Amino acid sequence: MADSKRGGYGGGGGSGGGGVASRVATPKTTSTSTTSQAAPMGDTFEALGKAIGARLRLTTAAPHAQTYEGSLFTACPILNVVALNTRSTSTSTSTTNPPSAAQEPGDYSIIPISSIQSFQLLSLASPSAGAAEKGGKSTANPTSFTAARPAIGQLDLKRLRAREADAIRKRKDYDNDRGRGVTKEAQAIFDSFKRINLPIRWHNQEMIVHEAVIITPPYRAEDCKGAKEKQEVLNRVRKVLEGERRKIREREEREKKEPTTAGVATGSEGLAGPRKGG
Repeated sequence: MADSKRGGYGGGGGSGGGGVASRVATPKTTSTSTTSQAAPMGDTFEALGKAIGARLRLTTAAPHAQTYEGSLFTACPILNVVALNTRSTSTSTSTTNPPSAAQEPGDYSIIPISSIQSFQLLSLASPSAGAAEKGGKSTANPTSFTAARPAIGQLDLKRLRAREADAIRKRKDYDNDRGRGVTKEAQAIFDSFKRINLPIRWHNQEMIVHEAVIITPPYRAEDCKGAKEKQEVLNRVRKVLEGERRKIREREEREKKEPTTAGVATGSEGLAGPRKGG
């Protein structure tokens, strides 16, 4: 029984071979198209990522099997999806002379990578139209941004570097303005000095104002110290400190009263009885 089964796999040519199955030659494919079937999601995404701008025929898996054909617009590694432009181009336009990015219409389908069963590469990404004008040949790299479809505009790298430097500077200034191991009130006093544009910085837990006056914890007017020749600056800093501490106390008192006021309003509403219609 086992011999007859093995012979059955080989077809009629294996009947005289003592039950040994004959080998079946696999025809060699001469087509230039590339097909991927049942590949892991990571391999599928890597292959599709290299085919941006190419024309594909893509089939999704059951139970909602469907075949799409169009140019691959992008493959997103964050959402694990691909975008396929399925709008067919003009019949008068061949694949060797595709429309430019500005002329090509768009009808995009978003397809999850996990639902792709197979895809077939129909044609490679075309070179950019601007590079193809001279001599009918393109010198642009089809995988570069200059060949992207739709076209990607150039970035002002000088401006981007300036924005980066400015963001880094602001972040460093913010970190330098944060006191280490100080109270919430102390940080509030420091921030109030910064708001009125008084030059102030931290030195450990001490505040240095105008590079002349030192304010030590607990940051009262009598905690301000300065050189004899800086008495005018010292007096001005003390007045500002007293005024800012008074503002902070008043703000804290208002914040404490607000919950109490809200509670009283809620209680009075309850004493007034139910609303009309309720």
